[in-house]
Amino acid sequence: MNHRMTAATAALAAGVLCGAAGVTPKAPEALGAHWARVGPGAQRELALDAARAAARGNPVARLMVPGVAAGSVAGAPAASYGAAPAAVQQPAAVQPVQGEPAGFTVGTTFIETPISSDLGIDRLSRDWTQSKLGRALFSTPGPTASYYTAHYTQSAPYVTATYIQFVVDRSWNRVVYGNMNGWIKSYSDLVAPTSIAVDPSGRVFVGEAGRAQVSVLALGGSGADAQLRPLYTIGGLVSPSALAVSDHGTPLDPSDDLLYVADASRGTINRYALGPGGATLTATFTGFDSPVALAAGRWNGANNGLLYVVDAVGKRLQVLEDDGTVLTPLAQYRGSYVSYYSALAVDHFGNVYVADNTTSTLVKLTAALEPLDAEGGQDVYASLAAVSVPFGLITVDGEGTYWAGFDQLFAVERWTSSSGARRRTLGLALKDIQFTAGENASAITASFTMTDFGSTGMRILAGDGTVVRTIPPAAMISGAKSLSWDRRDDAGRLVPPGSYTCELSATNAYTQEKVTATANWALPLYYEELGGTDDPQLSRGTPAHWGVFSASTDPACVQYSFTGLNPVSTYQVSAEFVAPPDGAPRTQDLSAGTMRISQPAAVGTTVTSTGFITVPQSTYASGTLTISVNAHDAGSAVVSRLVLKETGTPFASSPDPNGERPSAYALAQNFPNPFNPSTVIRYDLPQAGRVSLTVFDIAGREVATLVNGAQEAGSYQVRFDATTARAGGLASGVYFYTVRAGRFAQTKKMLLIK
Repeated sequence: MNHRMTAATAALAAGVLCGAAGVTPKAPEALGAHWARVGPGAQRELALDAARAAARGNPVARLMVPGVAAGSVAGAPAASYGAAPAAVQQPAAVQPVQGEPAGFTVGTTFIETPISSDLGIDRLSRDWTQSKLGRALFSTPGPTASYYTAHYTQSAPYVTATYIQFVVDRSWNRVVYGNMNGWIKSYSDLVAPTSIAVDPSGRVFVGEAGRAQVSVLALGGSGADAQLRPLYTIGGLVSPSALAVSDHGTPLDPSDDLLYVADASRGTINRYALGPGGATLTATFTGFDSPVALAAGRWNGANNGLLYVVDAVGKRLQVLEDDGTVLTPLAQYRGSYVSYYSALAVDHFGNVYVADNTTSTLVKLTAALEPLDAEGGQDVYASLAAVSVPFGLITVDGEGTYWAGFDQLFAVERWTSSSGARRRTLGLALKDIQFTAGENASAITASFTMTDFGSTGMRILAGDGTVVRTIPPAAMISGAKSLSWDRRDDAGRLVPPGSYTCELSATNAYTQEKVTATANWALPLYYEELGGTDDPQLSRGTPAHWGVFSASTDPACVQYSFTGLNPVSTYQVSAEFVAPPDGAPRTQDLSAGTMRISQPAAVGTTVTSTGFITVPQSTYASGTLTISVNAHDAGSAVVSRLVLKETGTPFASSPDPNGERPSAYALAQNFPNPFNPSTVIRYDLPQAGRVSLTVFDIAGREVATLVNGAQEAGSYQVRFDATTARAGGLASGVYFYTVRAGRFAQTKKMLLIK
C-alpha cells in the first residue's frame, strides 16, 4: 500500500497513526505533546536524589547519576555465535512484586487523551478506518515505534515538524507508517514481522521470524515522497522476537549505537555494534527463558547501560546492567499466573511501562521496577499488544539540538470493531500521601510516591492563611519520597500548637503544571529550647559557649516561661545539662512553677538528661507554665537543652477535599488486579453528595457495602478485603464494584485469585 489520498482522508489516517490530526505540520505543543526540559540546576538535584536512592540500596539508582559510568561496551571483544557465550549473572536479591497502597492521592498518572481532538477521534478501531478510509488498515496490529522531529526558528513558519508512527501488521506482513503531511504508506517486503525499533538517526529495525533476520531500513526522501528503503540485514538468528536500540549515552552520535536482539527459540540476546553499512555481533548473552520484549533504559533521555527483558513465558520482567562483558540482573518484577507481559517502553526519565496482554493492564514502574501506578481492565483496554513512548530530535535556533521524550503514550490493542489504539498523556500524581509525626512531634514528615519526575516542595500555612514556612521545590526522580518540616517558621522559631494547612506540590517537567495535595493538621505543643541561644521562652539566663558546647546559665536559676497551654492537656518536660570545664561543683534540680519535679543531681562535663517528666497539671492551670533549673551549690545553674511537649493531644492530619477538586466523576480500576486478599478502589467526586460503593458477585448478589453516606468533593480510595466480606471469605472468581453519586453510576470488574 502506497496511497495518496484527499487532504481530508489523509489527515484522518495520518492523524490516527501519529496521535494528532491536520495536514499542516504543527508544533508538538499544538498537538497536545510536550517534550521534557530539564535545566542544569534540576539535573544536579536529580543526580543528588538518585545518589540518595543508591545510598539506600536501590540497585539501579547509581546508574542514573550523570557522570557515573553505566558500563561501556566500546572495545569489547566481538563474539560470533558458537564462541563461549557471555553469561547472565544471577541477582543477589529481587524487588517485591507489589506494595500495598495507603494514604490519599492527587493528580493523574495516565490521562485519557483522544487520538485526534480536531477530528473527535477518541479511539482508533476497525469500524472507524473502514467507514472513513474505505479499508480495514490493519489485520493484526502489533509492535509500534515513532520518529519525531521539530525545528523551532526565529521567523516564519517558526516551527517545522515531522511525526511518524510505525505499526507492525503481523498478519499482512508489513509495517504501516504515516506522518502529518497527508500521507500513509506501508513497507511490505517482510516475512512474519515480530518487532520494531527506531533510533535517533531515523533508522528503522524490523525483526522477521519468517527470514530469521533483522531488516534495517531508512526513511528516504521528504514530504509525501518519503518512504522506507532497505539498508542491510542482520542474519544468524532463529526467531528474532524483540529489539531494543541503545544510543550508548550519546543520542546525537550514531557511530556508537547498539542493537539488542532477543532470540526466543535460543533463549539468548545478541548485542550488535551498528555501522552505516552493517552490524557487528559483539556479545551473545544466554540464560533467558523465551525472551519476548526488550527496552533500553534511560536517564534524561539518553540510554544508560540498563536493559529490560521480559521472559519466562511473559511473566518475568528483569532489569540488567550491561558492563560490556556480562548482563548483571539487578531487580525483577513478576506478574500473576494469568499475566502475559507483551510489550515494554521507557520514557525520558527512565520510567518503565509494561503492557499485560491478558489482563489488559498498563503498569508504570520506576527504573528499579518499583510499582508506581496502573490502569486497565477489559473495560479500558482490549488485550494490550504494544506500547510506545515517542522521542524526537528537537532543534531550537540559538540553543541547540536535543533528544527528548514526549509526555505521550501510544497503546495498540486487539483490532476489533470498537478497539485498536489508544492515546495517553503522561501526567504526574502524588500517591499514597501520609503525614506522620515522630514520637515527640518534633517534626512532621510527608511520605508519598511520585509517579514521574517532578520538582517537589511544601508550604505550611497558619490557621489565618499566613505562610509560616516554605520548603523550596527540588527535582526528584520517581518513586517513594519524603519531605520533613522541623516545625519552625522561616525565621527559625518553633511554631505554637494549633491548626495548620500543608500544601505539598509537584511540578510536571513536561508541561510545568502543578499538582497540589492539601491537608489540615492539628499540631500539639512542642518547644525545643537550645541553650546558648536567644530563645523567646527564655526569661532568665545568659548564653555561654565553650568548645562544641553551649548553654544558658545563671548564678541561681535558669527559667523558661510558656504561655497558651491547655489546662486539660498533658505535658512532659526534659532537660539536658553539661557544665563548663571550670572545676566548680554543680548540683541542680528541675521545677515546674514552685513544685520540684526532679531530684537534685550532679552535673559534669558530659551531657546528662532528666528524661521526660510529666508536668503536674496544677502548675499550668492558668495556661502559663514556668520551668526552672535551680542551682544547689556554688556553681551556677546550666542547661544545654530543654524540651516541652504535649502528650494529651496527638498529632492529627486529614486531607482537605477542597485542596484539589476533581473536575469530573471517575471510578478507577482497582489495584492490584488480580488481587489476593485485598485491593484498593479509587474514585473522584467533583461535588459533595451521597455516595455508595458496593461489591457484587457474578450472580449479582451484594457481598459488601464499602461506602454509604455523604462525602465532600475530592479523591477517595477504599480498601476491599475479601477475607472479611463474608464469613469464611470469598471464593476465587470475578466480582463487580459499583459507585453511585447523584446521577453518576459506574461499574468495573475485578478478579480474586487465591
